[in-house]
Amino acid sequence: MTYVYRIEFEIERAQMAELEVGGSLERVLGYLRTLLPSEKGFVEARAMRTVETEPRIHLVFESTWQRWHDLVAHRKSSLAEDKVLTEFEPHVALEDLSSRVYEEVD
Repeated sequence: MTYVYRIEFEIERAQMAELEVGGSLERVLGYLRTLLPSEKGFVEARAMRTVETEPRIHLVFESTWQRWHDLVAHRKSSLAEDKVLTEFEPHVALEDLSSRVYEEVD
C-alpha cells in the first residue's frame, strides 16, 4: 500500500513571475527531487500548477511513500514540503498551505 502526501496553495497570477525569478520554484523542486530519494520509503514526487487563465494559480506538490511510517518520518523531517516551501514567504502565506494524506485504494 502506498501513501501520498499532498501540499496545495494558491497565488495570484501576477505573483507567479515573482516565484519564478531566478528559477526559485524550479530550484526548490530540483532540491526536493534530488534529496527525497535518499529518504527511506520514498517512491516519487511531482509538482503541478493549473493552466487555466483564472486570476489565481493553484499549485500542488505530491510525494509518494511506500509505508505509513515512512510518510510519518518524512513529515517530521526538514525535507517535508511544507517546511521547504517557507522559502516562498511572503508570497505564500504558510496559513494558506493545505496538506492532505491519501492512501492508495486497490
